[in-house]
Amino acid sequence: MLISQEDLLLFIYIYVFCFLGAFSKDMLHTFLDKIPKVLISKALTSSLAVTIVVYGLSEYLLSKISYRPFTAVCYILGIISFEVMVKYSSAKEILEIIEDFKKWRINKKEKG
Repeated sequence: MLISQEDLLLFIYIYVFCFLGAFSKDMLHTFLDKIPKVLISKALTSSLAVTIVVYGLSEYLLSKISYRPFTAVCYILGIISFEVMVKYSSAKEILEIIEDFKKWRINKKEKG
């Protein structure tokens, strides 16, 4: 499988803007003293995770929108991915989310 230069540049483009979103959220949390130090490794990791997803959807997204809104989407998803990575960074927190979802589904079925 050949990776073209165009595909590589698109992946880097997406990663840069996702990272900028994640890093800006990280810096905001640091300046507001919500976290004690800059979590650059979480910003890098969350950016990479969301970049892979966005890159997979990029052909569809770019057929619907131009590069300017696409850039905004990448930036916003970077912000969201960092927030999710910081908030739900342990298995215990993820299990709590699953339990909350199960309770929500049960309540939805009972009401509907």
